[in-house]
Amino acid sequence: MQAFDAVVGDTTIIANRTLYVDFTLPYSDSGVTMVVKMKADQQKNIWIFLKPLSWDLWLTTGVAFIVTGLIIWVLEHRTNTEFRGPPDQQLGTIFWFSFSTLVFAQRERLMNNWSRFVLIIWIFVVLILTQSYTASLASLLTVQQFQPAVVDVSELIRNGYAVGYQKNSYVENFLLTELNFNKSNLRHYSSPQEYDEALSKGSKNGGVDAIFDEIPYIKVFLAKYCYKYVMAGPTYKSDGFGIVSSFLPLLFQITS
Repeated sequence: MQAFDAVVGDTTIIANRTLYVDFTLPYSDSGVTMVVKMKADQQKNIWIFLKPLSWDLWLTTGVAFIVTGLIIWVLEHRTNTEFRGPPDQQLGTIFWFSFSTLVFAQRERLMNNWSRFVLIIWIFVVLILTQSYTASLASLLTVQQFQPAVVDVSELIRNGYAVGYQKNSYVENFLLTELNFNKSNLRHYSSPQEYDEALSKGSKNGGVDAIFDEIPYIKVFLAKYCYKYVMAGPTYKSDGFGIVSSFLPLLFQITS
């Protein structure tokens, strides 16, 4: 500060800096948070269509299909010729009738009123089941692909994962003193491109599993790499960005 009257830029207001210089009121909010990779895309899983329902519900639904077809057959086969025939044909009719109700494609006409009552209840159940399945599957294909791979800072510390921060930033001291990271697990970087390269590698390949930085810088990074990474974990508030000067009258003039 011996060469300049003021510093205008993205200078974070922190306590130890006020021992040497003065700040204006903050002109921008800030805070420290982490950015991590998204979870592996579940859309690549060929069995994703089974995930919307639990195995118990799949089993219950399958049994309900068979029981409904069997009840309809018991009520109809004595009076309805469409439910008669060789044993293999009758067995096929039982399965076909229940499954065809999924798309309302049943061709057999029902003659018994009790059969119609059972069918009304079954169609109502099928409607609820298909709507729930469709909503759950849509959620899996959209929302879950944006879930972070790591959500807890304590998980990073407990597993000894490497984390990164911006070079020459106060974030390094914050990670050591406030979050209690081991210094050997810290890596410093200078650009968004280096952030991307380190996160892509991961700790096991010489990179990192999370980047800690101030929110404005994280937003700049995600503006370019939002399809690969996401903010996660808590936000540790700071006093924001301020203009620096050791000349108090100048600060009062700037602030006013």
